Amino acid sequence: MPVLDSSAFGGSETLPDRLQCDVCVIGTGPAGATIARELSHTAVRVTVLESGGPERRAEMDELNEIESIGWPRVMDQWRVRNRVIGGSSVTWSGRCAPLNEIDMQPRDWVPDSGWPFEIGDLIPYYDRSAKYLGLGEGSGFSDDRVWDYIGHQRPSPHFDDEKLLSMFWQYSRDPSSKFEQVRFGRYLTPSGLGPNVTLVTNATVLRVNASESGASVESVEFADKGGRRWKLPVSTVVVCAGGIENARILLASDNVVPHGLGNEHDLVGRYLMDHLRGTVARFDIKLGQAVLNRLGSSYYSRAVGTNIYHLGMQLSPAVQRSEQLVNCAIWVNSDRTPNDPFEALMRFLRHEANVYRDLRAILVNRALLFRGLRERYILRRSLPQTVAAVYVQAMCEQVPNRESRVTLTERRDRLAMRIPRIDWRVSDEEPRAMRRATEFMVEQLVRLGLEPPVLEDWVREGAMFPQTFRDVAHPTGTTRMSDDPVRGVVDAQCQVHGVRGLFVAGSSVFPTAGHSNPTHTIVALAIRLADALKAGVRSAAAQASDRSR
Repeated sequence: MPVLDSSAFGGSETLPDRLQCDVCVIGTGPAGATIARELSHTAVRVTVLESGGPERRAEMDELNEIESIGWPRVMDQWRVRNRVIGGSSVTWSGRCAPLNEIDMQPRDWVPDSGWPFEIGDLIPYYDRSAKYLGLGEGSGFSDDRVWDYIGHQRPSPHFDDEKLLSMFWQYSRDPSSKFEQVRFGRYLTPSGLGPNVTLVTNATVLRVNASESGASVESVEFADKGGRRWKLPVSTVVVCAGGIENARILLASDNVVPHGLGNEHDLVGRYLMDHLRGTVARFDIKLGQAVLNRLGSSYYSRAVGTNIYHLGMQLSPAVQRSEQLVNCAIWVNSDRTPNDPFEALMRFLRHEANVYRDLRAILVNRALLFRGLRERYILRRSLPQTVAAVYVQAMCEQVPNRESRVTLTERRDRLAMRIPRIDWRVSDEEPRAMRRATEFMVEQLVRLGLEPPVLEDWVREGAMFPQTFRDVAHPTGTTRMSDDPVRGVVDAQCQVHGVRGLFVAGSSVFPTAGHSNPTHTIVALAIRLADALKAGVRSAAAQASDRSR
């Protein structure tokens, strides 16, 4: 796979022949990188355009500037959008879980809910996603089936399944690194991809150019880091630039179609969702240790080595229906003290240690270290820790809201792209779901004979959560999926309605978000789209062959 820096195109008036392609992929995050790897070593010629390069640079970060006029958001965009090879996987936590069946179903208490296909249609792609995500398995690892799979006995007694179900998140582990989750950019290398794929760095996409009728794609316009503009002729484009940037690119592609491509029904940028996450209750440290042992553990699989499974709970579909709640997950978390011996040991392994301080932490807590060997290698549980705080956190999906949206300001960045304005809306349904999940957990802890936590004021008072609850870098829904062009920007195959050859990948196509972190579903959908792209190119080639006879 050739890697070209657009800044090296020099004074040439034309792009290198190497860039001629059947498919242009915009972005190298989990969606774009997966599609590129799926199309590698096929007959499909692929050009991948990445705004950044191998390393983070301040001048690229500046292109992520936003205006926020709604519910407060994290303004450090590096935590949300990474203009670098690998995209948002550079700052990704590695936490994975698939959607639940109910997440994709139409729910009469959740307006504009329902996907154009069922969870069963995604299972094969979840399974295939495991190798890209560094997981032991792609599906079947998020509920009570995990206990048998990882070789642990389910703790007993357990919670009432009519209210709260066991929920596991699996954490990504990169085969090439002992301590990190998968960084997708590591696999976009000449040795990692076939000769049919070309990666162009420092190539910031400005717009997608449509045909005169607006019904098909003709080219992609991009700028190098110096601002010089280039036009890449191509008939199939996949926009994989993230939940904010996907909408921005479509809205900016307005030179043929007013208001942007795919925006005939004023839907591009609307229905912005994220996951709201925060603390709902706190334990006394001493009394909370028993709860931490029961519910705060991570488990290591005996079957697949280093993969970690973290236990939590989620609202059952039965209670979601009966109380008309959005989906919500809840789990016990803890903070380590500064002198935790395992953290000190990890700093030594990463060559980041303060020798005196960290060696002292290890020696003073050596008994805990020895106990940790038993916990990790015999019981296959998380390492014990010196605890500074024990608390309960919750994370929930949002009700889709047409007025929650991304638009473009008249202010422009240094490449003359209009800056996104984000009006993120939060409803009363999100804190209601968090409060009910918290109440159920407290009820079940008491039933099991465990000490309940002290509720946060806003939970106890039945109020809106505080504005310290911000987005968690999961922008979703801005180019939502529906078979009805009046209700969605893309169809079930992720093709923009009314624009042949224009596709969108990533969390921006989710009609609803569920409570799960989105990366697993992003990769599953990317594999599904790559299959469709391969089939489309084969069909076009066959038709061309038939015409030539």
